[in-house]
Amino acid sequence: MPTALRFALLATAVLLAALLSLTIGQRSDVGITNVLQLLFINDGSLARSAVVDLRLPRTLVAGLIGVNLALAGLALQAITRNPLASESILGINQGAALGVAVGLVVPGLMVVNLDVMAIIGAVLAGIITFSIAGGLGGRLDSMRLILAGVTVGAFSFAFVRFTFTLDDNLSRLVLTWTSADISSARLDQALPLLLWATGGLVLSLAMAHNFNILALGDGASQGLGVDPRRARLIGAMLAAVLTGASVAAAGPVMFVGLVMPHLCRLWFGTNHRLLVPAVALGGAGLVLLADVVSKLVRFPYETPLGVICALIGAPYFLYATLRARNMA
Repeated sequence: MPTALRFALLATAVLLAALLSLTIGQRSDVGITNVLQLLFINDGSLARSAVVDLRLPRTLVAGLIGVNLALAGLALQAITRNPLASESILGINQGAALGVAVGLVVPGLMVVNLDVMAIIGAVLAGIITFSIAGGLGGRLDSMRLILAGVTVGAFSFAFVRFTFTLDDNLSRLVLTWTSADISSARLDQALPLLLWATGGLVLSLAMAHNFNILALGDGASQGLGVDPRRARLIGAMLAAVLTGASVAAAGPVMFVGLVMPHLCRLWFGTNHRLLVPAVALGGAGLVLLADVVSKLVRFPYETPLGVICALIGAPYFLYATLRARNMA
């Protein structure tokens, strides 16, 4: 099948997932035809308010989170040459959550806003994980990387859970946020995510050649003019920033960065020049589909988005782990 046709089919699937996300909600009288009309015709009705003011921001936030997390996972798998690497497995997601929790619990430590706190937490978690695994010294051990990520993630989320014992209103806020519930997403949350996603996509495309070279090993990379340490640093910072921005907006959504790069490699191959746009599209589609499922599981009530993504990603992580072990 031609590559262009594969991208067209993937884009169509993402568009359909977005339309379903806009269509499905507590107002069952608003169908796809109504949604398309209400998006472009301002008739002042309650139905339009439900679509434009409530569903559209949620759909945008879900799609952009998927783009960011999928690109973060692709970058981490490229720089570590480890198929199990992702922002949730390496503790970066949990570190970002800890940064936000610290900002909520101790406002005096807030650095500018929650986005920056999440990015700081993600960067620190990534530094610790890579330090334990030997990545900063240039000799990255894959097994130690995964173990270090699990440890850092466990410690980070343990501190986040500690906030559940504090003031009732504060603990309720943190609990809702950690479940990645985007039902109250606002349009002003989508704009920063769009900026981060655009920047992340551009930088990922610029790094695609380096990611391809890194797959050949450090020796070959240096021989071909690519500094593996510099490429790893840029890739790790890219993953940390994209993860931090997403966690600040919606909470820790797990496993997107693990699942989507694997699925896209099956259809588009291992060339990162094709993988980067494919993973961005696929990540958006995956989280949009999870958003649709979150509305249907307990309709008319909703299940938090983070729960659905975990239910999708955890079995796939087990499958990927067993497959990686059999290939070793």
